[in-house]
Amino acid sequence: MRTLLSLFDYSGTWSDPFARNGWNVIQWDIKIADFMDINNVGSVEEALDLFEDVDGIIAAPPCTEFTVSCNRLWDMKDQDGRTAAALQLVHQTQKLVNLFTPTDEEYHGTFFWCLENPVGRLPKLVPELGEPWYFNAYEYAGWTKPSKKKIAELNRIREKNGVGLTREEFDLVVSCNAYTKKTGLFGDFNRNLVKKPIEPVKCAPQGSFTQRFNGGAKGKEERSITPEGFALAFYEANKDYRGNWCLDETEEGGHE
Repeated sequence: MRTLLSLFDYSGTWSDPFARNGWNVIQWDIKIADFMDINNVGSVEEALDLFEDVDGIIAAPPCTEFTVSCNRLWDMKDQDGRTAAALQLVHQTQKLVNLFTPTDEEYHGTFFWCLENPVGRLPKLVPELGEPWYFNAYEYAGWTKPSKKKIAELNRIREKNGVGLTREEFDLVVSCNAYTKKTGLFGDFNRNLVKKPIEPVKCAPQGSFTQRFNGGAKGKEERSITPEGFALAFYEANKDYRGNWCLDETEEGGHE
């Protein structure tokens, strides 16, 4: 059985396709249990004791210190220590990735890693992550297989152009992933995800669907849930992916 380590995974949406297809999924999030604090994994021995062999790592660390939508607060967060604390979570993720990345050239198993964060300053603060690969929720919305009735309803809501949507209409748009939310992915994973787009629906006069959520912890959690369609497409593209660590002059890893 292959194992997926899913960090900062309270909702379980991103890791769910792996779990439903027989992977041993370890959801590791402090919101699930206090001991699931990634900062508590202080040594190689502790990591190996907790997770043993890992075939894939996905991570969605808290983003409020990095996202461009909160740039007006960056200076304050830099000064009061919140940015440093958020960066520590990213660095801990990097340590685990480095630990579990295979080094044996004869290893023929699956291994990938992917870290998610919205558009913002993370690439500047942690340049060793490399350049992000971006996606939008609506590009993979077709993976949710909405019924003809739902498609017709989305077409009707789309004509409202973001004005006067009811909560039920908004919930339908979100459940079908028919919205825009540009998100960056860093790591060594197969980027050749099969797109099944549905034309996005404007959810607010300014366009951003995130404006519809309430403030506070609950709204933050709702905004950060991984789109189901993307999660399904990601699973299909990466379930058998061999990372760039295994490339030689004749191999192309999982990029075919």
